[in-house]
Amino acid sequence: MGFPGAIWGQDCLFVLSRLEGGVVAVRRADAQGIRSVTLPDCPLPQCQPTSLVIDAAQQRAYVTRLDSDSVAVLDLDAAVPITSVPVGDGPAAAVLTHDGRRLYVANLSSGDVSVVDTSSLRVVDTITVGSGPRGLALLPDDTRLFVANSNDDTLSIIKTADGTVADTVAVGDAPSGVAVSPDGTRVYVANQRAGTVSALDLAQGPPAAAITVGNGPRAIAFSVDGAQALVTNTLSGTVSPIDVASATAGTPIAVGGSAASGPVAIAVAPEGLVAYVANLSDNSLSTITLSNGAATTSAAPGAPFDLAFGNCPVPMATPTVTPTVTPTGGRSCPGDCGGDGVVTVSDMIQGVNIALGNSALSSCAAFDLDHSNDVGVNELIAAVNALLNGCPS
Repeated sequence: MGFPGAIWGQDCLFVLSRLEGGVVAVRRADAQGIRSVTLPDCPLPQCQPTSLVIDAAQQRAYVTRLDSDSVAVLDLDAAVPITSVPVGDGPAAAVLTHDGRRLYVANLSSGDVSVVDTSSLRVVDTITVGSGPRGLALLPDDTRLFVANSNDDTLSIIKTADGTVADTVAVGDAPSGVAVSPDGTRVYVANQRAGTVSALDLAQGPPAAAITVGNGPRAIAFSVDGAQALVTNTLSGTVSPIDVASATAGTPIAVGGSAASGPVAIAVAPEGLVAYVANLSDNSLSTITLSNGAATTSAAPGAPFDLAFGNCPVPMATPTVTPTVTPTGGRSCPGDCGGDGVVTVSDMIQGVNIALGNSALSSCAAFDLDHSNDVGVNELIAAVNALLNGCPS
């Protein structure tokens, strides 16, 4: 059984596994782990990866490492490390700008944010914030960066154009996760010791309202439509749904196998149907259907600590294929990767990834109907027709 709602271009859920010391790509269509990329020099128990960011355009993973004061950069297709970027002391979280040009890293111990240029993979600026920065989030237009400072219970608001702190806002006790609403009008902060979420309306400004949730709220994410926010309560094994319009929390949703499951991370799928929760203590992933709050749980890579979406890695081995596939009926069938006369949803996902440049043409040459060595819109349309109506006879 697969995870529901997988869409083209976001067909993998990437899991940061502390037990495996790396990143595992889980194909959402069938919930199978298809690739594992190991962090370099990451022996247990010393190795402490803390957050995961995926750059789908570059097929890269960025992993902050508290133990080595660095960000590991991984090639997801080749399943190898690219380099390690030294940052500040105790990197705890990171966020990538929407254009992929800058990676902001919150350094828990040094009280600052490292700005990494993703082209040169070097730190180009360091921004001093409050004490114990632990969570980060950006506005949709990347003009403001929000940093939760866990030791002094504040939120730093940074102008990204010049790296200056524009404002500092009081929030609850021990702020951790930060999320910005899809329309950029609200910022929510999960306060671990207070058991609350601070809700800041950017148009009205401070003070932030306090919304009571469960015990040990840690990570937070908005639904795609911005009507709901979901908060993981690490100490009670639940997720609290928050109605944004009324700023009230609903009935907590149990995740994992028990109250001690330890949900530490949450990610809402890009198509907006489900949210995934990483349960650290019982090595599981929970899937919440957002329309009704129903949750299911399945096994996860050991000690899952963070989650992100992206394109599934290309196959490691290049299969031997012919330019077109001829099924039993004697005519080529566009998009029939298996050569069995049937086009599947998995075939279509592969074709879209080829068209986007995320997969090699050799992984399914059946899409290249005109032998032009690429896949165009007309060829995808032909494959969709074969998917819906069957291959030509």
